[in-house]
Amino acid sequence: MYTKLAHRTEPVSCSTHSVGSVKNHNANRDISVNVVELTPTSDVNTFPSRFFYPTFTITIVILDLFMLLFVYIVQQGTTITSETWIKMGAKYVPCMRPIYSIMEEETYQAQLKKQCQSFLFPYQLFRFITPMFLHGGITHLISNLVYQALAEFLLEGRYSIKKLSFCYLLFGFSGNMMSAICNPKTISFGASGAVYGLVIFCIIDHIFRIFTIDDSHEKKRQFLMTLLVIPYFIMSIFFDVDCSDRTDHAAHIGGSIVGALLAISLCKTPEFIANQNRYGRKGIQMMALSILMTYFLISLLIFYIPMPPNFK
Repeated sequence: MYTKLAHRTEPVSCSTHSVGSVKNHNANRDISVNVVELTPTSDVNTFPSRFFYPTFTITIVILDLFMLLFVYIVQQGTTITSETWIKMGAKYVPCMRPIYSIMEEETYQAQLKKQCQSFLFPYQLFRFITPMFLHGGITHLISNLVYQALAEFLLEGRYSIKKLSFCYLLFGFSGNMMSAICNPKTISFGASGAVYGLVIFCIIDHIFRIFTIDDSHEKKRQFLMTLLVIPYFIMSIFFDVDCSDRTDHAAHIGGSIVGALLAISLCKTPEFIANQNRYGRKGIQMMALSILMTYFLISLLIFYIPMPPNFK
């Protein structure tokens, strides 16, 4: 523990008990003396911003591990079938919207309803969220957790758990929604869409902070943190290209779009960018928020209104 010394000059009335070094002066005369003020460590605001307990990061890791273990228990093995993934809440479009081209086939509908567990069938909107907590195995889980934990840890010190949780769910929702639109015939799961959103958000947040903070040491720290995140992101992209036959790129794109828009909406925009808009920083943030809402609205309309493909 230490105390911070802060010097301040203020008028002090001379008396024999206030400051001993000036007791011989005229008691009616105000003079200026240097008073040392001791500020306890508990009043310094820098500590909680740099040292914190990563509650959100640890919670997500535990939840993902629990869900993988639960999938193994349901499957009664480590080789997981499509039926188990659908039962556990993976993205599967026939469970999420009516398939008009086959609605007249009552037998098929009965089987599909049983396969989807009937709850809210055929509008199981929770499948936009649940896939982000499912993983195909320990390797898939670890590969996601590395990027996810890194981005979450860097962000959790500055954003509240509620705000970060809300953003995380939006990233995953957007990724699964884009996947459902672009790949309606596949069963998909994984947190990659949410992870891409987190990484994009983290990169933009750190870049913006480099231009919006005054402390030179903090600028260097933010720059180094940005250099720490970007290589992992680039490595992830190249890895996904190598495994493109099993990678849901649409989910990555969906998560990245929302990650960028939310970062612009929530992070402090640098002045040289804010000056490009007549309404300044608030104008840019409101514009990004409007684009985000429009994106979700149009995507949901595209998913639910048009005639879906034939799944025969």
